[in-house]
Amino acid sequence: MSDETKIARVYAEALFQAASEENRLGPVRRDLDEFFKALEESPQLRTFLQNEDLPAPKKTEILMQLTEGGEPLVRNFLRLIVDKDREFVLEEAYRLLLDLIEEAEGIVHVEMTTAVPVPAKMAEELRGQIERALKKKVELALTVDESILGGVRLRVGDRIAEATVRHYLDQLRSRLLKPTASMEVSVESAS
Repeated sequence: MSDETKIARVYAEALFQAASEENRLGPVRRDLDEFFKALEESPQLRTFLQNEDLPAPKKTEILMQLTEGGEPLVRNFLRLIVDKDREFVLEEAYRLLLDLIEEAEGIVHVEMTTAVPVPAKMAEELRGQIERALKKKVELALTVDESILGGVRLRVGDRIAEATVRHYLDQLRSRLLKPTASMEVSVESAS
């Protein structure tokens, strides 16, 4: 884990704990989502945050004006980041905070890859089956990859469940090559 990630984790966990204790996870997530959407859409805002020549008090003042009326915990979080000159961890802290919130809410992201598009009704049925199997709320992302030929590949975090024709063919090919390779070694050593 990099130093940046360690620092970001401290901020994310502190904000998560404060928001949890005050039952304000929803508003915190909403306001941070909006802030990062604005950051994504506004190169000026990104440049402003990364401007090392602008003194922290002035940067904090402008940031507080921009977020006026927003969730106080988010405003304090942003103020603290700027005051401590830690803008470089802001995006990582946001990502880690989202992970903590989703874990607390029992949400899991599942990517389902198929060779052809899946009809909406079938996707919803599959999402329900996956939710029952995992006992978590599933946010399902559908992707199409014609190279898998058929079947389905599910990715849940860093785990992959592969039931594709391509995977089956690759396994079959591997099995067919293994006995041949060991047979060649046996023949060479016998000569």
